[in-house]
Amino acid sequence: MIKALLIITALASGGDYTTEMPSMQACLDARLEIMQQDPNLETLCVPRGDDTAKMKEFFQIFMDIVLWMQEQEEYSKFLRGEENPLN
Repeated sequence: MIKALLIITALASGGDYTTEMPSMQACLDARLEIMQQDPNLETLCVPRGDDTAKMKEFFQIFMDIVLWMQEQEEYSKFLRGEENPLN
């Protein structure tokens, strides 16, 4: 009895709920089923980004920073006269 009461209370509290779907079409199908059960509910399907693309972008930015720092170090050495760029 208490478990059922907790489940009902949790569902009736009006919070946001998210779940991962295998595809966008599965999400859209589930969205229609939810809307048929309760037309007052709002549902939204948001595509999930590719994690490998995010990681590649992050490391590319990191490498750009490292290269920029190396260029700044070489420029600093040149200004101090420690390095000749023609060598």
